[in-house]
Amino acid sequence: MRTMLNFLLGLHAIMLIGSLGSVVGSLLMFLQGSLYLFEAWHTLFEPGDIGGKQLTVPVLEAVDSFLFAIVLVIFAYGVAIGFVFTLPEGHGRRLPEWMKVAGVGQLKETLSEGVIVVLIVIFARTVVEAEGKFDLSMTVLPVSVLLIAGALRLIDLTGSKHGNGKVESRPGEDTLVTPAPARSQVKKP
Repeated sequence: MRTMLNFLLGLHAIMLIGSLGSVVGSLLMFLQGSLYLFEAWHTLFEPGDIGGKQLTVPVLEAVDSFLFAIVLVIFAYGVAIGFVFTLPEGHGRRLPEWMKVAGVGQLKETLSEGVIVVLIVIFARTVVEAEGKFDLSMTVLPVSVLLIAGALRLIDLTGSKHGNGKVESRPGEDTLVTPAPARSQVKKP
């Protein structure tokens, strides 16, 4: 029984595959964003009349790629530091806030916020590419962003989010969180 338990507890290292996959994906997205910037740079120096669309679209594509790459880096760090490695005593305070993971919910929240930002950039690119020609199908992205943001806000309001003054602490972490005051302790003006 003890051997089985040790085996199952040792499987948490398999999460490194997800973390390493996110790092590889992030590197690919950084490369793709750099290629878009390279394209914009060459467009700038081409002879002839350069329109705003020719330069703006590759720059927006680069921003989109870089934003998603950053989200993947945060996700990779969150998985590795939050679930695989146990930090030595005192190292928890030195980590920046974005690397402190309170649970899977926080990773999902970070990923969904990243998706919202990427959708906003895609919508901006679509507007630039449309060159002032409005189509009803263009409203799909802003409505999607609004629905996702509204769902995240509802989750936040229901209190099922990780930030209610409770943090799942692990051995080796030094997390200082003040508990949220009880309803009877909150003074009303």
